[in-house]
Amino acid sequence: MLELQENIARIQSATGRLRRKLVDDATAEYFSTLDPIRKLGRGDFEAAEARAYAVLKEELLAADSIALISGETKLDDSSVAAVALGFDGIARPVRIPGPVVTAETRTIPLALAGAVGAVAGMLLLAPLLRLAFDMRDLGLLLGGPLGALLTVLVAHRLARVRFLTRVLPWLFLRPKSLRGAVRKEHEKAVRAAIEQWVDWAVLMLTVLCLDRTGRPQPQTDKDKALQRIGKLVYTLHRTPAESLPVVAHELIQEAKNAGFENLEGPPAFVGAGREEQEIMTWKPDLQSKYETFGHITEGDQVVVERPAVVLGGEIVQRGLVRKVRDRT
Repeated sequence: MLELQENIARIQSATGRLRRKLVDDATAEYFSTLDPIRKLGRGDFEAAEARAYAVLKEELLAADSIALISGETKLDDSSVAAVALGFDGIARPVRIPGPVVTAETRTIPLALAGAVGAVAGMLLLAPLLRLAFDMRDLGLLLGGPLGALLTVLVAHRLARVRFLTRVLPWLFLRPKSLRGAVRKEHEKAVRAAIEQWVDWAVLMLTVLCLDRTGRPQPQTDKDKALQRIGKLVYTLHRTPAESLPVVAHELIQEAKNAGFENLEGPPAFVGAGREEQEIMTWKPDLQSKYETFGHITEGDQVVVERPAVVLGGEIVQRGLVRKVRDRT
């Protein structure tokens, strides 16, 4: 577990530049999809989100990116494809929150409300101050600004009422473009969401690469020899009777080259008679090389019924011996 954590930390440090590039490219793709559109809707943000996700997957699953994430271990093309396929099966789409405000109050209704409020304020406040304080001019002076202020506040408040915006959307609201402070705030949210996804994706790819490199790879000489032997076995299965000795000799020679032992001397099918079975004295140290048929004690004479399969000094499969019975 500690080694896994160290590998993940090392790869996270090595992929810093890659992660920053992924975030920059995906953010640029996101806003390049939205910028040409003047009236933004929900579908536009979903399309931009999908484009950013496609760019992230394309760049992250490239061979160079996977090679960087895998570290010093080199992966062949099949391993890279397997890692990409495994990641595609567990990947979650990137989720980008939409802007906090996508609509704003229309300018003309607010301007008309201010004008009407100014006229109404002067008409109402001028006679009131004249009757109360005999100061008609002060009413005209204060009535316009106060009336405009009150009517603009009321109109702005009505624009926030959901019922009215649904019934009269053309009167109160209009789509708000991504400009100025709104775009900056939304860009921060976009970058934060993409950074979280990239950190998760790099971590998942790191685990997949470590799992892939931890598996035994069939690239050793022994594996290649076994593949050649396997091909000869299938060739032997399809060979006619008159050609069997030739193919069998090739198979035995390939097995010798691969490191299989106990294949010295001519094979039994070349000789005229039956090969004599090997007889030896049983010792306890032979237990690792042979299985016993029946009860055998040290010093007993045993005959080899099935020789042990030894490859490069390593016992692949134990042979079989049985005790020689005295004939009386």
